Amino acid sequence: MREFTMSFLLLSLCCTPAVVSAQSVAPESSRWQWRTSCMIRHDKFDYVLPGAMRRSGIDMWIVTDRGRGTQPMARDFGIATVNGQIIYVFYDNGDDRIERIQLGGETDLAEECAAYDYFGDMDELQAIVEERDPQAIGLNYLAVPYESEGLHVADGLTHTDFRFLESELGPVFADRFVSAQHLIADFHGERVASEIVEFSKIGAITAWLEERALSNEVITPGMTTHNDVSRWLEEQAAAMGLLRAWYPTTYTHLPDGGEIGNTERVIQRGDVLQIDWGADRNNFTTDIKRFAYVLREGETEAPPGVLNAFAEAKKVGEIIRKFVKPGRTGREQLDELKQIIRDAGYVYTEAERASDVEGIEVNVGMHAAGNIGHDMAANLFEIFPERTRYMVRPDLILSFEYIVFTPAEEWNGVKIPVNVEENVVVTERGIEWLYPPQEKVLVIR
Repeated sequence: MREFTMSFLLLSLCCTPAVVSAQSVAPESSRWQWRTSCMIRHDKFDYVLPGAMRRSGIDMWIVTDRGRGTQPMARDFGIATVNGQIIYVFYDNGDDRIERIQLGGETDLAEECAAYDYFGDMDELQAIVEERDPQAIGLNYLAVPYESEGLHVADGLTHTDFRFLESELGPVFADRFVSAQHLIADFHGERVASEIVEFSKIGAITAWLEERALSNEVITPGMTTHNDVSRWLEEQAAAMGLLRAWYPTTYTHLPDGGEIGNTERVIQRGDVLQIDWGADRNNFTTDIKRFAYVLREGETEAPPGVLNAFAEAKKVGEIIRKFVKPGRTGREQLDELKQIIRDAGYVYTEAERASDVEGIEVNVGMHAAGNIGHDMAANLFEIFPERTRYMVRPDLILSFEYIVFTPAEEWNGVKIPVNVEENVVVTERGIEWLYPPQEKVLVIR
């Protein structure tokens, strides 16, 4: 990555205008990212949307976007335009291909992308709906009370737009309005190859930056604070054209079982450090953690308790990796997984902090990832119960997240938590990596 960045910089500085122009369509450029998003849009509409609409019993899906990124799914369909209002219409006429229509908005890039069959004006909506006579019209509002973050992806229809659609389409079609929540969960829950490739690039960048942040490149024990590390990540992300998913969380696990993070506390020798962070690019958002130890004077490696805690976390990860597969709901798999973990000799806990019970405790909290950090698709996570009801679709991008609490002599028997989080893809073979996962404790000297 450093070599690529340096080569790109040198070419940009020294080359002729013709060569610089060629670089504008090179991989990772904004132009290349736009072409990639178009490719993804075509494949999603061709391969994923038909099944998602039919499983939810919806034959027309209408999505309103008032511009400026106010629609949570704006980048799924086009650009988050700064002006212009858009209505997207998707219609299933029973053929293999879903009809796609864009009404209003900026069309120059959209027409070039060619993901839509027809571009028209917003005042054509009524005629389009009447001509097709859909029996179930999906709109982006929730079918359930808003009980956890992430569901907002399926809740982008404003009250004003709902009233507009009622008035524009009339009472006959208004009686056919249904929630598109389940459609959206399947649309985000099943990924095409181009999405997996693009997401893996951003995942690799995120993990690479976190591993640099938890090194002596950034941290000088006794001088560097949590916030210094977080600010460094922010600066690196901005320099690489990444958007903020959330402010980086840099924190220390304390020997009394507590933790402290995102403060001006100076990082000390003997600290067990973690980072929880995600970056956003081209409509994909990562959510990844890394684990490190700060050597004390005279130490050449992390102490046995820290190494053992990390090793136990890896063992648990292998149990989970082989078990989670497509074809069943998150709830079914989570309930069975809890017992499998118990049968392997661990204590399963619903808490995200260690207790006083004997043994190694494990908590699993895996959620969909992809277009946002906690995405609208199947979860294996108790705090998001609505999304555990969804089927784990083939090629779901998942946050492979769990915590293992292992007693350590160095902490007088208090348990060291290892918070694992990688972004992975779920296939028929189980969980597969999208980029190199953390294989050992990162050491800060």
